Amino acid sequence: MAIVRFFVYFFTASSLLFGQAYTSADSLYQPRKEQLSTFERSFKPSFYDSEVYLYKKNDTAKVSGRSIDQLTSAPPETLQGFRVQLLATNNYDEANTTRNIITQTFPDVWIYLVFESPTYKIRVGDFANRAEAKILLDQFLTKGFRKAWIVPDRIIRNQLPKPPLPTPIDSTSLLR
Repeated sequence: MAIVRFFVYFFTASSLLFGQAYTSADSLYQPRKEQLSTFERSFKPSFYDSEVYLYKKNDTAKVSGRSIDQLTSAPPETLQGFRVQLLATNNYDEANTTRNIITQTFPDVWIYLVFESPTYKIRVGDFANRAEAKILLDQFLTKGFRKAWIVPDRIIRNQLPKPPLPTPIDSTSLLR
């Protein structure tokens, strides 16, 4: 008989503890049912917007000092691509002279001086595929770089435009 009382006591206590025997207390835990219109009247969408910009078509809108119409660029990234190699030499002065000549004739092209011991290599361009590199290769072949060829290399994508060359200073005008 004591065992029966123990089981009855155990099951009633566990049902109360684990929330299975609620009768009048259920109404305390039920959500109140209200009309949706109550919430719609108090909803203000502008409260949830962090910044709202209203611009007219003729306005020159600016965000953080930059014009919105200005193109934005992605950050530079390095990936596998192709470059045109123009020279491979053991002489640093020859490589530097060639780089200066290329800078004067092709001011918009990125030029890379790569040192792989004991050779200095002059490479130009950043191309994602071989067809793009072939166009620049043809230009260099017509300019007299007969040993130019396309090589696979790590390239820089989304690179900023190359800055213009500095203007030469006329030292004779300073003496006057």
